[in-house]
Amino acid sequence: MPPSSTPTEPRKQPRQARSHATVEALLEATAQVLVAHDYKGATTARIAERAGVSIGSLYQYFPNLESLVAALVDRHAQGLLEVMDRALEGDDAAGLEGGLRTLIHAGLDMQRLDPALHRVLMEQLPNVDRLRRARDTSHRLTGLIEAFLCRHADQLAPGRQPALAAVVVETSLEAVAHRAVNDYPSAAEQQQLQDELYDLLRNYLTR
Repeated sequence: MPPSSTPTEPRKQPRQARSHATVEALLEATAQVLVAHDYKGATTARIAERAGVSIGSLYQYFPNLESLVAALVDRHAQGLLEVMDRALEGDDAAGLEGGLRTLIHAGLDMQRLDPALHRVLMEQLPNVDRLRRARDTSHRLTGLIEAFLCRHADQLAPGRQPALAAVVVETSLEAVAHRAVNDYPSAAEQQQLQDELYDLLRNYLTR
């Protein structure tokens, strides 16, 4: 599929507190409209109305719906990265086993940020640029996990490469955390899944 020719970058960046507030209101309204109406039902008119701004004000910052969604994807991705970064830089990640538990807990926290919005962003948006941004987020998450594994390379199984292991860990974590949050709502079930994933990853990494 060829890259989309639809512009997905903002028209301008906010510089003053009032313009920052307007952009944040528009992004929050975009999230609400996407969750309420799905991507096919989202329009700039609905977003402007939900944000309480004029359609002209919306177009001052964003040329179209796609650019609003792209900015929302970026904001959501940044939130995911911040959750993981805080977890892996904390005291609980000082050791490999404690870090693994922290990593798994952070994976569930990322899925809980806004599960309804996450579903729309990951499953419904057809925009090619959105797919590129999602892949970039996955690569950045993998990079954080790789750095964590490199800090504990002496505890990894012989021949276990942190770069490849990080891909396996990130993929497993995303899949299990997604199922845990969406299909196993009780705290007891989620804890059991966390324990199972911990055993799986610990054995894979250390044998």
